[in-house]
Amino acid sequence: MTTLPAASASPSFWRDSHPSAVLAGLITMLIGWAGPNVLIYSVAQAAHLSDGQAMSWLWAHALLAGLTGIILSLRTRMPILVTWSTPGIALLVTALPGIPFPEAVGAFLTSGLLVLGLGLFPPLTRALQRIPAPLAAALNAAILLPFGFRALQAFGTAPTLVGVMIVAYFALRLVAPRWAVAGVLLTGVITSGVLNLWHPQPVALALTRPEFVLPQFSLHATLNLALPLTLLAFTGQFVPGFGVLKTSGYEPAPGPILRACGIASSAAAFAGCHNLTLGALLANIVTGPEAHPDPRKRYTAAIWAGAFNMLVALFAGTVLHLLGILPTQAIAALAGLALLAAMGSSLQAAFQGAAAGSLAAPVVLLVALSGITPLGIGAPFWGILAGLIVYWVERRRG
Repeated sequence: MTTLPAASASPSFWRDSHPSAVLAGLITMLIGWAGPNVLIYSVAQAAHLSDGQAMSWLWAHALLAGLTGIILSLRTRMPILVTWSTPGIALLVTALPGIPFPEAVGAFLTSGLLVLGLGLFPPLTRALQRIPAPLAAALNAAILLPFGFRALQAFGTAPTLVGVMIVAYFALRLVAPRWAVAGVLLTGVITSGVLNLWHPQPVALALTRPEFVLPQFSLHATLNLALPLTLLAFTGQFVPGFGVLKTSGYEPAPGPILRACGIASSAAAFAGCHNLTLGALLANIVTGPEAHPDPRKRYTAAIWAGAFNMLVALFAGTVLHLLGILPTQAIAALAGLALLAAMGSSLQAAFQGAAAGSLAAPVVLLVALSGITPLGIGAPFWGILAGLIVYWVERRRG
């Protein structure tokens, strides 16, 4: 597909905008907060973070991702959606517990600087691009699958609640797939209330006060967080994100986007937030024909999405407290269902893209899911390393 020609030299955002662009931006924000953003609640519970730390995390993500997306969309006149690394937040559910939060922030900062380095030094980008796509997909699948397992475990303890949410998800996927995750959230809220499973607590509409953290650096956090986060951001967000844009006819230069996301990630780290990256799954909403009749003006949909995210960022604490009303089984089910499509696409890419008879992708999946931590280094690192070794041996023998 050819790259769309540039729009006029000085287009007006307000003139180019369209009601469908506003709606696409609103839907993108709603699905993001009802789906991927809810995973922060799982991280906060697993790592025993305070409400203030979790609120600050959400605040930094929504504010800086929204601002970065707006700037990039205005500069390129393309629908550039910036969000956080969803595979990264999934990794943190298991990798963050046990690591002091200042060291985690140091790892977030290191990862942001590494992404910035990718944008400054093309040879580093090419080196990461040499990682076989099936192995990267297998690693993504290994990170995401535990969320599906926890959703099924939640069904075992609250079958009525989770069962209704599952039925709602698949029913909505048939008639309104882009609203499926948001519909599951609404279903979970209503069903929890009907079953008297809410955890009532006072919720006030209040501005979020970010908590800034002085980063600390350790080899343990670098190996277990910074390096896997960087790899997952590149393979799980940037590569598919550029793919979504290319499929829709947009081919922005990768360097400026990587540099912008690296700078934004480094700034967000001080407020306790991990990588900000190019949007992938949600990007389909702002790049498709539903966002604007004119492909050259769809950049306005991404700008609206960024503006809505920045608005919601001001009240991130209220959103987090609202999530706390729900029972843990509802949160687990929502997270698992929100990531189900990503699990399926990762597994499909891992095994359909692999050479016939190759064991490299299965090795990545098994080792990364095993939870082993030789030398104190997490299983995802050993998974991709083991897969690369198997891949190299198979290539040599072939």
